[in-house]
Order: sequence, then C-alpha cells, then structure tokens
Amino acid sequence: MRNAEELFEVVSDVANAQVKQSVLANLNEENDSKQEYNRIKNVWALLASEKEMPSYQLEQLYLNFQQKLNSRKQPFVLNIFLKYAAIFILILSIPSLYFYFKNENKPAQTANVFNTVVVTENSQRSKVILPDSSVVWLNAGTRVTYNSDFGQANRNVILVGQAFFQVTKNKNLPFIVTCKELKVKVLGTRFDVDAYPNNENINVALETGIVELLHAENDTFHYQLIPGELAQFNIYSKKVAVKKVNIDRVSAWTQGILYFNDSPMEEVLSKLERRFDIDIDVRNRKIYNSVFTGTIKNEPLEEIVKSIEYSCSVNLRIVRGVKTKVIIR
Repeated sequence: MRNAEELFEVVSDVANAQVKQSVLANLNEENDSKQEYNRIKNVWALLASEKEMPSYQLEQLYLNFQQKLNSRKQPFVLNIFLKYAAIFILILSIPSLYFYFKNENKPAQTANVFNTVVVTENSQRSKVILPDSSVVWLNAGTRVTYNSDFGQANRNVILVGQAFFQVTKNKNLPFIVTCKELKVKVLGTRFDVDAYPNNENINVALETGIVELLHAENDTFHYQLIPGELAQFNIYSKKVAVKKVNIDRVSAWTQGILYFNDSPMEEVLSKLERRFDIDIDVRNRKIYNSVFTGTIKNEPLEEIVKSIEYSCSVNLRIVRGVKTKVIIR
C-alpha cells in the first residue's frame, strides 16, 4: 500500500509531476491504496472549504502533526484520526498547513497564495461549500482554486473544467470566476461555466440573477446575461455569441445526466472520456463530421457505444485493461 502522506500530497496537489504520475498510474492495481486515496480526497474536499487559522496556531498544530507522524510505525490512516475529536481539529488545519509552510520563506506573498479547493478526477463529480457559504458542483476533471483571503477581501476563484455555482449574495463583495482571460462577475446567483482546457469555447449559462462577462486585458469588453441565456466565448476570436437554452439540461450533469442535441461528435467523445474515465482512440476522423442526439443517465458504456455505432455508421471496439480504451474505426 502507498504511503498515506504521499497520497495526501497528490490529493492536495503539492506532489511533483513524477510522483503524481506514478501514484495515479498504479492506483487501479493497488486496491488498498485506491480506497485510501478516495477517503483522503473526500476529506480534503470537505476540509478545504474551512477558513484558515492564525499563523501561530498553524505552527503549533504543524509541530504536533509532525510528531504524530514520526511516532507512528504504520502509515497515516485518516479514518483512525477521525475517531478522535481533538485530532479532528488538527486535521482541519491540514489544508492550510501545506500551503502555509510551503511558502514560509515568502512572508510578503503568504496572503496571496492560491489554495486548491478540490480536484475531481474523470468519472467523478464533487460538491464543495466555500468559506462564504457559496456552493459549487464540480464536474469530472475539474479544478477550482481560491485565494487565502477569499470571503474577506475578495471572492475570486479560478476554474479549469466545468462547475455549477450557487453564489451567496453579497453586494459589497462580487464573486468573480476567472477562466483564462474571461471573467464572470456576479453578486449572488446560480450559473454554469464550462471551461475545459482543450475546448476552444468557454460557455456560461445563467439560471437566476445577472451575470457580467469581462475580459482581463480589454476594459471595453462587457456582456450581460439574463436567465435562460448561454454565452459562448471563443478564446481565439475573442467573440461572444449569446443564445437561449434550457438551463435545466445544461446543468443536468450535476445529477449525472448528459443531454446531447445534434452535438458535435468531438464534444460528445470528450464528455464520454471524462464521464467513464476512458481513452478514445479515433482512427477514422470522419466521425468528427457527425452529430449525436441522445440522453445518457445510467446506461453502461457498451450500450452507449452501440448507439453511436448506429447513428454514425462507424465501428467501435471496447478494449478493457488498466484503463479502458474505445477504438473508433
């Protein structure tokens, strides 16, 4: 079984790229490590929303934490610690500890450290409550980060992936979501942002309230949405297209449902890769000329593959292994 401290570093995104790649590549073959990894990740998602503690308390708790780690002959196991209230208080400080001591030699920049709230892997979804009580649902393969002053001096978050936000209203402190150069500014509302790194468009769909779209480098860029509208920002042309949508269908992924209505096949395949944590090997690029219509709820991968084969007249083959692969010929 993997060392739990090593697993924690991967979950909290402080491990180097080589360690992270090694751990994630072998999880499926190490059942105990995978279970422990999932437990740590679930607790991390919960604890990351807690407000930071004063520095002097962090330092004392850090020393206590190090002593407990050094005194244990067996790997650090979260579920054992959670049995004790006093130790649970210690664990509440862990997210702050990692980033506080990682930057202890940079006191002037400590207040501006960005802390990872939660990272969801493919095939998983997460829900997290931010320090201002705003609720965020994160789709597969998504990361949200926020500043250490979040909820006090600012309400700024950085999004990579897709998230649905239910923002607590605060007229004096706008909530701003940054996706590359696009900024989504709100005071209190419900909206969806789709900003996966490989997509050429960033989509913002509004359910309630008002959303403002701003640009980090262009002060004249300004768009405002009303409920039921979706804005599509092209990262290359810097242009925005606005259209009416069924917002319930846009945000249905939070309930595990995917709706496709004449959706480009490239978009469909990308969502399936994240949904099922699979690799799709396209050996016949003509499939990208196709569109797909359908609703995916709890259907198994095999059934979805048959639907795509029927609608797009292509051959798909599922190859099971450490990571499932779908080959499109």
